[in-house]
Amino acid sequence: MEKLGQVAFQSEESPLNGSDAGSSTPTGLLVQISVDDDSGHQVTRTSAAPLSESSGGPLSSIKLMIEGGSIRLPIILSRGKQSSSSDSDSDHSNRCNDVALPNKMLCVAHLAQKRQKVIANRSKMYLWNVLIVTVFYTLPVIQLVVTYQRMLNQSGNQDLCYFNFLCSHPLLMLSDFNHVYSNIGYVLLGILFLIQVWRRHQMYKQKPVAQKELGLPQHFGLLYAMAIALVSEGLLSAAYHVCPNSMNFQFDTSFMYVTSVMCMIKIYQNRHPDINARAHATFGVLALIIFIGLVGVLNANILFWIVFTILHLATCLAMTLQIYYMGRFKLESTLVSRAARQLIRHPVQAMTPMYCGRMVLLVIANLANWAIAAYGLIEHKTDFASHLLVILMSNLFLYTLFYIIMKLLNRERILWYSWVFIALTYSFWFVSGYFYLDKSTDWSETPALSRSNNQFCTLLQLYDSHDIWHFLSAVAMFFSFNMYLTLDDNLSHRPRSEIMVF
Repeated sequence: MEKLGQVAFQSEESPLNGSDAGSSTPTGLLVQISVDDDSGHQVTRTSAAPLSESSGGPLSSIKLMIEGGSIRLPIILSRGKQSSSSDSDSDHSNRCNDVALPNKMLCVAHLAQKRQKVIANRSKMYLWNVLIVTVFYTLPVIQLVVTYQRMLNQSGNQDLCYFNFLCSHPLLMLSDFNHVYSNIGYVLLGILFLIQVWRRHQMYKQKPVAQKELGLPQHFGLLYAMAIALVSEGLLSAAYHVCPNSMNFQFDTSFMYVTSVMCMIKIYQNRHPDINARAHATFGVLALIIFIGLVGVLNANILFWIVFTILHLATCLAMTLQIYYMGRFKLESTLVSRAARQLIRHPVQAMTPMYCGRMVLLVIANLANWAIAAYGLIEHKTDFASHLLVILMSNLFLYTLFYIIMKLLNRERILWYSWVFIALTYSFWFVSGYFYLDKSTDWSETPALSRSNNQFCTLLQLYDSHDIWHFLSAVAMFFSFNMYLTLDDNLSHRPRSEIMVF
């Protein structure tokens, strides 16, 4: 198996028609790659890549065929007058070309090659998708819970809805107004975050074009979608608490799934703008997650838990490879055979991680997922929706922690107000988690057993522990969104060729 050595770039130039003999434009790219064969001798290979005028833009990558496989090297190359850049630009370009090798770190400039308008339109699709899902998901839910409330009022069957009867304050047609009203925090803070994103978007539009090329690419569609998702969570949680039971619980958690997944995509989008997941694919995955949650609520037997656990751990493995190789991992038919040959011929080199810090963090994340999967498989409780929510929220927490640590390892300074948001986020999540676990109802039990858990109001003689969870978790989500919004503000004036991908 050949070992990658050095790569050299040389442009083929031809004189422009009707111009001076000294004027030329690149028409192709000669790439020399030095490899070491099995006997240790160095062999030089040459590959040519033409630059066609119909490509419509700079060549973004070149695929080199070598014995035993191929590699794709991202490059930055301009045509015409842009090819003769300043020395500083050349230095940044050379630095990125060096970084693009498989044994180095990529920089954001490599993954920000596509037109900004194209990426911005893709990001806007998240907003339109979440708006459509909100409308078509919320209206039938409201109709259903209103029907439940009417059935309760007409029949007087108190076992239909799992209320905390010791802290249930009726108002108008609602039997438990306080648990519905306590969700107002999600709606108000979601609207406030929407205003924050709009304000930042307007400020970004006023920046000069040259300044927009610095820092991480800014795309606001996903941020708008996160704000709408927070509002939707408040509406659906309020709808669930009109008549809480096992059939309605998925309404309370569905947009928590949506929010956690979109936050993870937002983190990934920061440094992978060109290869980020499309909105349609993301909401397709979310539809699958919600479907799995529905099946788990209806029929969570041991066979279902086994299949789900296998799917959960396989997804963790796929995401680990994607994050470790910075989006460049591809499953090929020869992958196992090549890995086996490398392990036999160079065992020490094959077992030594290329990125030690990233490897340690990903191992910890996988161990945490294995622990959650083992607990779910052993307990396999009927409350599968909560188990699924724990998986998504835990992975969001771990991915956020991974991102922050990688920033620090790459010596990127985090601004003071971002540290404030980080501290407030985890403080509020920790405190709100205590009140979430202090349950006053349990729809997985019989109505009689659920009533035995009922508690008196603890706040203002109006709200119980679950209401307090609503208030605190809404604030925690708001601070979380602000953390994601400001976490990379320190990079706003840094060239993208100096911002590493992780």
